[in-house]
Amino acid sequence: MKVSIVMPTFNQLSYTKLCLESLLKNTWDIEHEIIAVDNASTDGTAEFLKQSGIFCLLNRENLGVAKAWNQGIKASRGRYICIINNDIITGAGWLSCLIGAYESIANAGIVSPGTRWGDLNYDFDRYSAEYVKRMKGVTQEGYAGWCMLIERTRFAKAGYFSEDYDIGTGEDTDFYNALNKAGFRSFITGCAFVHHFGSRTLKEVRKKNKGFEEENLGKLRDKWGIKEDTYIQRKTKSLKKFIRNTYFKAVHGHTLDERRPK
Repeated sequence: MKVSIVMPTFNQLSYTKLCLESLLKNTWDIEHEIIAVDNASTDGTAEFLKQSGIFCLLNRENLGVAKAWNQGIKASRGRYICIINNDIITGAGWLSCLIGAYESIANAGIVSPGTRWGDLNYDFDRYSAEYVKRMKGVTQEGYAGWCMLIERTRFAKAGYFSEDYDIGTGEDTDFYNALNKAGFRSFITGCAFVHHFGSRTLKEVRKKNKGFEEENLGKLRDKWGIKEDTYIQRKTKSLKKFIRNTYFKAVHGHTLDERRPK
C-alpha cells in the first residue's frame, strides 16, 4: 500500500460527505486506503461511514484529535500517512503531487499543500488546476495541520502524536517540533491544493468545552520552552509574512495560505 489517508470525524456530516467525495474523485492516480476515525458523532456520521465502504473506527466517546490520529496511523498499512481534516476538499492529483514533493526533499518530515480558506464560492476544479500550474515550484518552511503527509518511519524517530493535549490544539505543533529535533524538515508546497472550510469541528467543540485550548498551549510552551513573542517580534513576523505573500502574489498570482478568515 502506497499511502493511507487518515480522517478523524466528530459530527459535521455535510462536510465529511464533501471531503470523502473529493477524495474518491481526485485520488484515483495512486494506490491508497481511507481510514475514518469517528469520535462518537451524534449526527449520523458513524452510520454514513459504515455505509460508505471505507474502513472506519468508531469510538464510543470523544477521545480527542491526537488519539484519533494515532488510532488511524496504527491501523494503517501505507508507506506514507496523510492526515486530513474532514472539512477540506482536495484538488485533482493532490496526493501523488504531495508524495512527489516529499520524495524530492532530503529528510522531509511533514509536507502540506497550499490552501484556500472560507466559503466554497468559486469554481474549485478550475481554480485548483490554475493554482497548481502557477504555484507548483513554490515552497516555504512549515506545515498545515489540516493536511499533513508523513512517511511512516518518521513516527519511529519522533514518536506518535502526543496524547497529553486534551480534545485538540497543540498536538500538531508538538509533533512538528519533535520532527525538527530529530533532524527532519517540514514544508508547505504549491504543487498540491486543498480548500479548507475552516476548523468546523473545533468551532463546535468550543461551544461545550472552555479553556482547553489555552491549557494545551500552556503545555506546549512548557514542554518546548516556547516564550511568547514580544510586540516587536510579532510585528517583525507579520511584516515578513506580508512581504513573502506580496512577492508570491505578484510573481505567481497566489499565496500558500489564501483568504484566512479572521
